[in-house]
Amino acid sequence: MIHVPSRISLFLFALVSCCTILQACATTGQLEAREKVGMHIDAVLEFAAEYPLSWKKDRRVTYGRREGEVRWTDPDHPGMLLKVRSSLAKQPAGSGEQQFDQVLLDYPGLEISAKQKVTLPSGEAWQISGHSVQSDLELYLMAHEQRSYQISLEVPRGDIDSYRDIMSRITDSFETMP
Repeated sequence: MIHVPSRISLFLFALVSCCTILQACATTGQLEAREKVGMHIDAVLEFAAEYPLSWKKDRRVTYGRREGEVRWTDPDHPGMLLKVRSSLAKQPAGSGEQQFDQVLLDYPGLEISAKQKVTLPSGEAWQISGHSVQSDLELYLMAHEQRSYQISLEVPRGDIDSYRDIMSRITDSFETMP
C-alpha cells in the first residue's frame, strides 16, 4: 500500500518551504533590516536624509556662507565615503554646468561612464557614474532655486554594487528644506 500525504501535510510543507525561501531572499544583497537608521536634519545646509546609525558622521560647514557637507563612513569598510554637499546656487537652477565642472575638480582622473537625468522624490537630478584608478563613484546633482546639492558615494574599485541599496535609501529619503 502506498502512503499518500494528506492535504494538510502538503500545505504545511509548502508553507515552511516558502518561508525559508523568502527569508533567504530578504537578506541577500540588502541593507540589513536590523540596521538602525537615523535621520540627519540640517537647517544650515537645508536638507534632511536617512543614514545608517552605525556609520561615522562628520559635518563640515562654512557658517558665514551657509555651505558645506556631511560625510558618512562605514567603520567596517575603509575607503567608502558617502557625502552630501550643499552650496548656494551661483546660477539659475537647472543649468548644471557649474556643478559638472565642480565634479571634475573634486574627482581628478574620473572617467564618466554614464550621465543621465533622473527623477528622485526630491526632484530632478543628474545621475553620474564613473571610476578612477582606485575608486568607483556614483553621484547625483540637484539644482534648486537658491541651493545646489551633490550626493556622492565613493568606494574602492569594484565595491559599488555592495552599496547600491544604501545609496537608494539616501536618495529616496533626501529632502530639501526652505
